[in-house]
Amino acid sequence: MPDMHGKVEALNITADYIPSNPLEQVEATLEGFVGDKHYGFTMKSNSYQKEYPKGTIVRNVRQISVVSTEELSQVAKNMDLPRIEAAWVGANVELSGIPDLTSLPSGSRLYFEGGVGIAIEGENLPCTTAGGTLQKQYPDREGITSAFPKKALRKRGVVAWVERPGVIRKGEKVMVRLAEDVQS
Repeated sequence: MPDMHGKVEALNITADYIPSNPLEQVEATLEGFVGDKHYGFTMKSNSYQKEYPKGTIVRNVRQISVVSTEELSQVAKNMDLPRIEAAWVGANVELSGIPDLTSLPSGSRLYFEGGVGIAIEGENLPCTTAGGTLQKQYPDREGITSAFPKKALRKRGVVAWVERPGVIRKGEKVMVRLAEDVQS
């Protein structure tokens, strides 16, 4: 399969609560994006790690969340909304040119023009927390909080971790390598 290419449209850091704070560039270390609430090598287990008691320290494979411009547009259309911005749903990186980003297999890589490498862990399942922030953007509409998890399923982007540190800049190009190409 030929390499896929995209472009960085938005970069965000989530301090405590979403919406995220937009930036022109972010520093990516092996622990994630500096200043982001998901920064660190470890995290406390939650409902996604059912095998461990809640709160157990586990490896952080959710350092970064990445969404696609095309998928955000599709979710907005599914919800009959004018638009959805990446910052509104707590995403760290928005990429254009990769319309099926959420379907990329675990182990695929994003290689940024400036040298940063990010490994995709898997789909970022949509939640009511992001739906609640989205609801605040459209206060005249009812039911957005509960509709978002259903309408954004398989279109919410991916979670990932930093494989090679550096700086990512808005407008930078990115190349995708699928997991099977990375392994060979």
